[in-house]
Amino acid sequence: MLLLVSGLIYIALLLLLAVISATETAIHTARDLEEQLEQAGEGSVARKLRSITANPFAQLHRTLLLSATLNLALAALGLHLVSGPFKLMGWNPWLTAPILFMTTVLLGDVLPKFLAAYSPSTVLLGSLRLLNPLRSVLDPMVTLADRATDALIRRLVSGRVKMRVPITRDEFETLVEMREEQGLLDSAEASIIREALDIERLTVRDCMVPRVDLTLMSAEDGPAKSAIVLEQSASRWVVIYGETPDAVVGVIDTVAWKLAGRPTWQAMRELVAFVPETMPVLDALEKHLQNSVRPVLIVDEYGGLEGMVSQEEIADWLLYEAAPWQGEAGEIRELGGGRYLLDGGTRLDDVSRELELPLPAGGIDTIGGFVFNQLGHVPKAGERIQVEGAEIKVRRVVRARIQQVELRLSRPLTKEEEAEEV
Repeated sequence: MLLLVSGLIYIALLLLLAVISATETAIHTARDLEEQLEQAGEGSVARKLRSITANPFAQLHRTLLLSATLNLALAALGLHLVSGPFKLMGWNPWLTAPILFMTTVLLGDVLPKFLAAYSPSTVLLGSLRLLNPLRSVLDPMVTLADRATDALIRRLVSGRVKMRVPITRDEFETLVEMREEQGLLDSAEASIIREALDIERLTVRDCMVPRVDLTLMSAEDGPAKSAIVLEQSASRWVVIYGETPDAVVGVIDTVAWKLAGRPTWQAMRELVAFVPETMPVLDALEKHLQNSVRPVLIVDEYGGLEGMVSQEEIADWLLYEAAPWQGEAGEIRELGGGRYLLDGGTRLDDVSRELELPLPAGGIDTIGGFVFNQLGHVPKAGERIQVEGAEIKVRRVVRARIQQVELRLSRPLTKEEEAEEV
């Protein structure tokens, strides 16, 4: 009689554990709950489904607590069966215990989770129909287990130990302001920290090369014209379009095209992904640009081409935002042969004084602003301007700012410069 009662209780607890295990997995994986809600109507089950949809973590917490309680009860009852009724019947405990354990794990955990993963919404709906009438019994058990867990944590964990609460963005910015006021951070360091915090707000539109600065080539152009466009392109990537510039059919890597011996563009055309202009930069890096040098094209809400962005543009932007140029003593670096490398922020006064090259400032303070003003548009790398006594070539442009230029003096070289050039 004792064996029969114990066995029935064990089977009931095992079935309940199977339902709880299936429910736990279904909560994790269910995706089509709206369809199940319509089928469930507006009864108590439908209300329960909606509560899970609104806050799945609360239901999952209760499910895990109930599962732990059932496992503990099954372990105790299994130990009683192995050491009591089964032993009296002559069964070897060393064989009975592993068999009972494997049966419990298979029927109470593995198989229900497999079925829930195969059809999560159906399992979730069915388990709730079964568990809903038992709430009057199950809810007190869950509440008791929750309270017992909290009491155990309070008993074992010292009261002086405090839980670490994640700091919010506003709190962090306030902390930076306090440190700046206390003199522990200077203004430049504080500015760098604030710019680094703003990286998560950047979108691909902020970092893109705008459409007006892209090199576009029609797919209907002949081989000779296409070769000229690819050869003279100041950027690495050329966008190929069909009937209109918005109908993009691919891009061509001009570096790879030249290395391949300048074949027809059709042989080098590559397909790229299209992303909306509102996509965060970090998402674009993770999903499209993490393991690829190929760019992605940016489109507006109507599907029109807005621009292009690649790892290089994003890296330039992030580095500029997180560590803006603060200037240094070596803004003018001599390359030899009458050539000099200048940072875009180099002051025109310094250029005129060190290189003995009078430049018509016209209210412009920096060499980058001077070149921009002379060209009248956002330059591309490789563009040149001629001034009296020198030629200036744009070397690097970031965020529509000229970051680096190369200046070559056209005056007669000194003996030292002639020797370096030879």
